[in-house]
Amino acid sequence: MTEIADICIVGEGSYPYFAGGVAQWVHELITEHQERTFHVLTLVPPHPDLTFYYKFPKNVIGHSYYIVQELPEGSHSFWAPKQTWDILFNTFKGMVCSPEFAEYEPIVKLFEQCRKIFGKRILCESMPTWDLFIKFYYDVAPSSPFKSYFATIYTLSRSLYSILLPELPKARLYHALCTGYAGFILFRAKHELGVPCMVTEQGIYSNERRIEISMADWISVMGSLDLALEGKKRTLKDFWLNAFFSLARACYLSCDEIVSTYDGNHPIQIEGGADPKKVSTIVHGIEPKKYHDFKAKKRPHPPTVAFVGRVAPIKDVKTFIRACKIVKEAMPQIRLIALGSTDEDPDYYQECQKLVDSLGLSNDLKFGGHVNFYEFLPEIDLIVLTSISEAQPLVILEAGAAGIPAVATNVGGCGQLLYGSEEEFPKLGEGGIVTPLKDPEATAAAILRLMQDQEFYKKCSETIERRIQTYYIFQQEHASYRKLYKKYL
Repeated sequence: MTEIADICIVGEGSYPYFAGGVAQWVHELITEHQERTFHVLTLVPPHPDLTFYYKFPKNVIGHSYYIVQELPEGSHSFWAPKQTWDILFNTFKGMVCSPEFAEYEPIVKLFEQCRKIFGKRILCESMPTWDLFIKFYYDVAPSSPFKSYFATIYTLSRSLYSILLPELPKARLYHALCTGYAGFILFRAKHELGVPCMVTEQGIYSNERRIEISMADWISVMGSLDLALEGKKRTLKDFWLNAFFSLARACYLSCDEIVSTYDGNHPIQIEGGADPKKVSTIVHGIEPKKYHDFKAKKRPHPPTVAFVGRVAPIKDVKTFIRACKIVKEAMPQIRLIALGSTDEDPDYYQECQKLVDSLGLSNDLKFGGHVNFYEFLPEIDLIVLTSISEAQPLVILEAGAAGIPAVATNVGGCGQLLYGSEEEFPKLGEGGIVTPLKDPEATAAAILRLMQDQEFYKKCSETIERRIQTYYIFQQEHASYRKLYKKYL
């Protein structure tokens, strides 16, 4: 008999396969709560690299992964219950047409009943499925290019099927790391297993998808769906956005606790369907002892500025690169590096490399890939984040605890980390500089001020170190999670 875990942790595409950020946080969470047992459920993209980066702690007693869009063959018969096609039609129409749609109980119950027979043959290759897609086309998007419509509904339907079909791991509490597909697992857990559920949102998943979809070239290439429901014209981007907002609402409605790492996320969560009574904040924390002797570890190095983050559009690495051109002209002796994974979006990474070359920075700005950031800290004087979206960046906490100021865009909790929260008393002052979005000139000016004004740098260094080591403590963070886990276990 399979042992039932205390907690099933559900994430998308990170732990245990990729390092840093959310994955590192999950590893520390599990390691810190040795009194609990965990099952790790990871949703991974098609054709995944399933090489482990992290070794599971001993209290991880199970691990599963679902490959999004991958389905089993299923029954060799094309038979399915008559209500199947009506349920699928109503579900997809709701997802496409309304970000407030959350009526997923019928499809969850259907898949519970038909899990042993459903698969590619019935759901993707049968004549009733083709009839469903044709009916849906004429009802929802009759004036759109059929190729664009079909590619979208086929991908969306396979994605949803792939997280509905597998049996859920048995656990006494489900804890997701975002909404989206991982959050929809909570909807299943609530209805199929009847267990309590909670989500910790580092950033707002649906908001980040909104940004990525608005920037996606492939959607523009495919054209507009021109959905003309209720007299309103909708584009293909609306199709995807409604789906992700709908999945987020389903997640929120299933949760007993909705945790954010930053207070500013609360209005967005509530607007998305979260019960205000269930919303709370648990900030990330660091271990102060780890940084007490950091200054003694400093190694001789030239003045060094580091971008820290994965090389992806939402991190807006190109703004950093353009700022580097200005900085290098003013301070030829400065060392510029970009630290973070380069394999999430290979096309974007190549675009960044070409921009570096075109600006004549090939010998001046180096991409270091993923590194152990803590080990790199003794050689860094300033970190830079030019992200379009953030929550509460762990790199600002880590660098700040070591007395390294930051330049960061005015997103998420960056301003709170660098300038202090409203509750901070006494006010400590500036721990860096917050800049506007997509502004290389402002980013460069902030870097140069910190790197050229030694008195200002010293003040920011002392301030950010004191703030992080006073208000962002690892033990306090996990005492809050321990309290929540105890409440439901």
